[in-house]
Amino acid sequence: MEKRATNSSSDWASRALWLLITLALIGTALYVLYVVRHVISLLFICGAIAYLLIPLVDWLSRWRPPLITPMFWRGVVSLVVVLGFIGGVALSTVAFITPFVQETRDFLNDLPRYEGRIRQTLTDWQTRYQQWYAGLPPQAQRWVDQQHDALLNSLEGTSASLQKGIQQVLQKTGHWLALLVELFLIPVVVFYLLFDSHRLKRETLRLVPPRYLRLTLHTMRETNRVMRGYIIGQLILGVIAGIATWIGLQVMGVKYAATLALFAGIARAIPVIGPVIAAVPIVTMAGLLGGLILAIKAAIFMTALFLIEHKMIMPKIIGDRVDLHPVLVIVVLLVSGSFFGLMGMFFGVPVAVIVRNVVTEQRRRARRRPRIHRLVVLEAAETTGTGGT
Repeated sequence: MEKRATNSSSDWASRALWLLITLALIGTALYVLYVVRHVISLLFICGAIAYLLIPLVDWLSRWRPPLITPMFWRGVVSLVVVLGFIGGVALSTVAFITPFVQETRDFLNDLPRYEGRIRQTLTDWQTRYQQWYAGLPPQAQRWVDQQHDALLNSLEGTSASLQKGIQQVLQKTGHWLALLVELFLIPVVVFYLLFDSHRLKRETLRLVPPRYLRLTLHTMRETNRVMRGYIIGQLILGVIAGIATWIGLQVMGVKYAATLALFAGIARAIPVIGPVIAAVPIVTMAGLLGGLILAIKAAIFMTALFLIEHKMIMPKIIGDRVDLHPVLVIVVLLVSGSFFGLMGMFFGVPVAVIVRNVVTEQRRRARRRPRIHRLVVLEAAETTGTGGT
């Protein structure tokens, strides 16, 4: 009994030690991830582009001429695909920037008229507010004054923070130069991911201990399945949202439809809150141009588009690849956005889904294995004389 108690206490001590070591390793890993978050964001961008282009490279690599080696032909195909992708992005950018620049110029020309309309609207609101305020009892007026002062202080603090942030951005010339270098590095990294993707997988598996090989292969397959479906699905949904928004705004007669539709398509890449972010400037612009009735029409249109997209289109395109509760999605967006910014908000959800699926699969496999309690092992060791002294 004493030996069993001693073994039990040592077992708990070793478990506590391993728990502390695990927590320390997790904390160190999170700190390292935070320090190199810009590099990780760059790798995520390159990986997303590679996921889109690898099927095309694999298909073109099958059409190899007889006198050319497979590796050389894959390198040529990868280079051509990367150059074609850069050209497509450049042409698309020019095609989208042209109406964007024209609409921005029109907006700046019409800005004085909008300022007068906004000033008149604010004056009307102030008059209504004063009439409503005069009809309140004294206690309610004091409470409203307190909330008004708190709001003004908050706005002043936000304005000061915004000015400070703009000054810091303007002063960080080196950061913009580093960003320019990263933009040039993206096609280089994408080329090597396309050219050496199979070799990179083999080299990664060689570094994995044999006991974790099955888990690593499952993680790779799950990552490939979720990421490819998620990225392609979000791209399709963004295009659909942009085109549908442009058509709807054109029908309603809202100006700057191309710019607002482009913003809606890009904002759609952020799960759950992306459509809300896209709807705010659209409804605001509709209210400035056509008054309250047009703003209500725009709000109804964006709500209907959101419901159709989430209830009919999104399940068909993405399916069950991203099956997280909306509250968990928002938490993941906040955490990943605080660490990795906009790229974290885009990739945080699929990464969380991959981690969840891998952990679920491991738990399912662990339940299949036969379990032998530690006390049974100790008793067997004592009866056979192999338990030690």
